Amino acid sequence: MNTHFLDKRSNVFLLAAFAVFMESLTSPCLKIGSQRYETFSPGYFFWFGLAVVILGIYAVCWQLILEKIPLTTAYLRRGFSYILLFIWSTLIFHETITIRQIIGIAVISLGMVISVSDD
Repeated sequence: MNTHFLDKRSNVFLLAAFAVFMESLTSPCLKIGSQRYETFSPGYFFWFGLAVVILGIYAVCWQLILEKIPLTTAYLRRGFSYILLFIWSTLIFHETITIRQIIGIAVISLGMVISVSDD
């Protein structure tokens, strides 16, 4: 990746959003592989492999991000992955979300807003 792209702070945060989005996809991949396929079947290995590839992309993006912004600033963005996991669990697996979970997501969201207000 051309690191000149990351010279703009806004682009670093775009890359962080992309990285968190990608990382949030790994749990659904693993759940699909383990729920819908027998262990060690080709389908199981496909979904497990896809999760590993996604984590590889995430790791490269995350290293580029950490070169440009402080660790604490970067990790505060990871809270967004919890929100995405609730979306995936509802859309993909048709899981029910409880009021306590919604409150928890609201608290995480509020924490992210408060913590990044100085950035």
